[in-house]
Amino acid sequence: MSRSHFIICLLVLAVVLAGCAAPKATPTPTPTAAPAQAPTSAPPTAAPTEAPTQPAGPQPVRGGTLVVSHGRNVADTLNQHTSIYTVSRMVARHVLDTLVAVNPADGSIHPCLATSWEISPDGRVYTFKLRQGVKFHDGTPFNAQAVKFNFDYTVRPDIRHGFAWSAIGGENYEKCEVVDDYTVKIYFKEPNSAFLISLSDGGLGIDSPTAMQQAGDDYGVKVLVGTGPFKFKEWVKDDHTTLVRNDEYNWAPEFFKHQGPPYLDEIIYRDVQDVATRVAALEAGELHVATVTEPFVAQLRANKDLQIVTTPKAGTSRMFTMNLGKPPTDDIRVRRAINHAINKEALLQLPAWSGIGKVAIAPLPSNMVPNGDLSSLKPYDYEYDPEKAKALLEEAGWKVGADGIREKDGQKLVLDMVTTATSVPQVEPIEQMLREVGIKMNIRTGDFNFWIAECEKGNYNITLMSDSGYNALFLLEEFWLSTSAGNWQAYKNPVVDEQLAKMRAATNQEDYWKAAFAVMAETMKDAQGVNAWEQQYIYGVSAKVRDIGFNEIGFPFFYDTWIEK
Repeated sequence: MSRSHFIICLLVLAVVLAGCAAPKATPTPTPTAAPAQAPTSAPPTAAPTEAPTQPAGPQPVRGGTLVVSHGRNVADTLNQHTSIYTVSRMVARHVLDTLVAVNPADGSIHPCLATSWEISPDGRVYTFKLRQGVKFHDGTPFNAQAVKFNFDYTVRPDIRHGFAWSAIGGENYEKCEVVDDYTVKIYFKEPNSAFLISLSDGGLGIDSPTAMQQAGDDYGVKVLVGTGPFKFKEWVKDDHTTLVRNDEYNWAPEFFKHQGPPYLDEIIYRDVQDVATRVAALEAGELHVATVTEPFVAQLRANKDLQIVTTPKAGTSRMFTMNLGKPPTDDIRVRRAINHAINKEALLQLPAWSGIGKVAIAPLPSNMVPNGDLSSLKPYDYEYDPEKAKALLEEAGWKVGADGIREKDGQKLVLDMVTTATSVPQVEPIEQMLREVGIKMNIRTGDFNFWIAECEKGNYNITLMSDSGYNALFLLEEFWLSTSAGNWQAYKNPVVDEQLAKMRAATNQEDYWKAAFAVMAETMKDAQGVNAWEQQYIYGVSAKVRDIGFNEIGFPFFYDTWIEK
């Protein structure tokens, strides 16, 4: 499944709409049972930009170990109730089934652990009928009590609230009610237009209550138990994560190529954080699938034993977000100057990009909005204009010093940039561009945990930021809702909060997207960050690997995958 022209399809039914797709309204919600047309839709996926060309004939064979590396595969925990790391969700998704699942080919929502669902006319109550006869990997029965346990755990006040808390609805979530052994009702205080879409993400996978209670703090570290096609074997921090086939699996969503257990014996996710080392391991046959970066694409294309697959990232644009709570980025003139100082067109031609990607206009990339049309936001974008940048800085009182760096009240104009070590190649060119207008950037690097900790404390001026997903409401709320746990940049705009509320309550595509575009326009007028580029994921894949699927946010999913002997 690939995504060369990943266009948002305007599909959604019932009285609510999916967070990242525009809805096709219907008068009333109806029950669904393995529907041909699902009650709501996510962004459809097209083919990868460069899809593997595989000869007809060979049939899937069972067996083999697939070795994969996304760099650092698990940075915090595999407990998705508390994890905030996207790649961790993609690993855990092989172990944890979800209530519903997105077909990446057309964005439709299909049954998984839920067989059908209804949505109340006011959009506040979701009723799910659950699949019977399913057991967790530890033998615990899957039922309504298990679903309630998971939802109750996610909103516990004594745990770290990460992606799952936001995806479940955050403060809008009210309760989960067991109707009978295989029926649950989920209640929200206000309409939750993105809930079905969020449910398909691995962050809301269903864990075994037994395993969670017995493992305690070790859950997600030494133990992970779901109902999915693979079982968790071990996670050795900073080294590898191993999953093995679940021979009992027989309830895959209907859009997969086969039913029953997966073909692979096991998947080993190796932590190979250095991309050059990762590419060398791929070429040596030590890895079968690896995320790679732009500077290595030409090298891998020349290798006949490998394939390159690129796919537009579902999520936000790559953004240099700025902290409004810390000088000097608390001054909008400085933030606007930074925007005018950065030549986004030139960036994409540098080795760190190698021409892969697209200049961004808005917080959401073109592949995440209806018809890919961001033209109405173009007036709020900042053209490359160093002279205008200099004039804004002069207006703000920053004068050029003897060393070329601007000064004000005895202080140098220095931006504290915090980032991960792997992002440095895409940060250093920004430093050079800002230096030309008299701004110095102090780059502080570390691992993922260092970066997260500094951002959470607000101990930075600027950082390279983005998130993955296909839920526009969640993504916009995550960064710009004034009360969001992910709003590390101290951004507060009552108009944005109001428009986000309209998105949540919208019952038709026109109102939903009108509010979404209003949110983006406000953040752009506030120069909250630099919307730098629309990213593409790049994968190097062994020619022997067949039928890699890509989920709706562009990450590989290996249920159908097999290795040619």
